[in-house]
Amino acid sequence: MAPTTVDELISQGDARLDALLVHADAGRDRILGDAYLGRRTADVLTHLHAWHLLFFDWMDAEFAREEPDFPAPGYTWRDLTALNDALYMAHRHWTYPQARDLLIESHARMCALLRRLDDDRLFDTEARPWLGRESLAEVAHECLGNHYAWGEAVLAKAEAE
Repeated sequence: MAPTTVDELISQGDARLDALLVHADAGRDRILGDAYLGRRTADVLTHLHAWHLLFFDWMDAEFAREEPDFPAPGYTWRDLTALNDALYMAHRHWTYPQARDLLIESHARMCALLRRLDDDRLFDTEARPWLGRESLAEVAHECLGNHYAWGEAVLAKAEAE
């Protein structure tokens, strides 16, 4: 269920992160095989962290009254695979403990940032033309709870292989 308040958005994100970390901790050194391109459990966590960093970039641009590069400089949504590969290459050096800490830290930063934003504007689908017809809350939910559910599904698929 999509959150309708910032408290729900953060609460859902917190719950999904907790569930993801339980799964990840149980297979912290696992190679994920076909479930995630032969990558590691740490790479799932750094992927999530990297998308938090993109979110911060979007907000930094907005705060500077600039048009954010959405999803990232040099990429469109049609280039999502290439973008995700670039994020992997940039973050693949992190160990599992480092990846876990980075994700927890960026999750907390993202939640703190969301709490500072205007609630009405956060959920307004017309407040940010650079998002098309999405609200920032929808995008944040994709970077938090929904993305954590994706990560947990990848880990579950790898366990089943």
